[in-house]
Amino acid sequence: MILPVSLRRLRPCRFSRWYFCLALVGGCAGSSSEGEVSDRLVPSEPTAAVACDPEAVGQEEGEVTTVYAVVDGSLGPLCHGVSDPVVEASWEELAMVASVDLLTDVELFAGYEAASDTMAFAGPIDEDHRQFVVAVDVVSAADDVDELRLTMVHELAHVLTQTPDQLDTELLPEECETLWNGLGCFRPDSYMAGWMDRFWSDEDLASLPIDGGIDEDGGEDRCLLDPRYVGAYAASHPEEDFADTLSAWVFSVDVNVEVMEKFDYFATFPELVEMREYAIDAGLVDLPSNFDLCG
Repeated sequence: MILPVSLRRLRPCRFSRWYFCLALVGGCAGSSSEGEVSDRLVPSEPTAAVACDPEAVGQEEGEVTTVYAVVDGSLGPLCHGVSDPVVEASWEELAMVASVDLLTDVELFAGYEAASDTMAFAGPIDEDHRQFVVAVDVVSAADDVDELRLTMVHELAHVLTQTPDQLDTELLPEECETLWNGLGCFRPDSYMAGWMDRFWSDEDLASLPIDGGIDEDGGEDRCLLDPRYVGAYAASHPEEDFADTLSAWVFSVDVNVEVMEKFDYFATFPELVEMREYAIDAGLVDLPSNFDLCG
């Protein structure tokens, strides 16, 4: 079975919603960080696991070089390829602002050598959306740590909005009363349903591609007219809007004042507030970004 997954791209085209990977992946095993082992890394002996086959992660954006298991929200042992301090450091950037509870649905964390401008991707690796992969380009991750931080939160946002309590994968597109994103229908009490109810008009939702993909042309148009978007890519799809805006909020990125209405939405969720507080405590505020502000 082939599933679509979210991507985050570098300049000039920062994202593409579609990535393909093989599903039905089980557990595997992880490694230690460079130097000291943090409390968010689980040291263990590497073990062989079919689950860590790079085909299970997906290789359309580049060759998968490293795969770690994630064990109960912490980076576990290496289970494919070679240990990579860049991948481990990328995990630490994510773990710095995300609690263990928010990371428990991530099953695999991988590194790859990008064949395009994709900095990272994330998505489900099982049919029930209980296990996810997050992967990062090992070259761009090392080149721009601030963009990496924004990217890691962006990708985690896609995980948080596609778990079984958020997305109903049993419904058909014609049965969906919120938005069908190519994988399923957002539940009425989900993050995304509330987001769309507040910030996306019925007309804009109806203009999105029926396959769940992004609306690049519409995103450009919406960005020109509406300063509440942090960029044209955010304006191309509600999920990208949520993920981009969340990353801007967590790291206190300088945005249009009109975006504050969306920031207020995040502030109603304690688990998301905690991410922002972690970033503030770590001194990760006012991060530079390549958001092309709208309006």
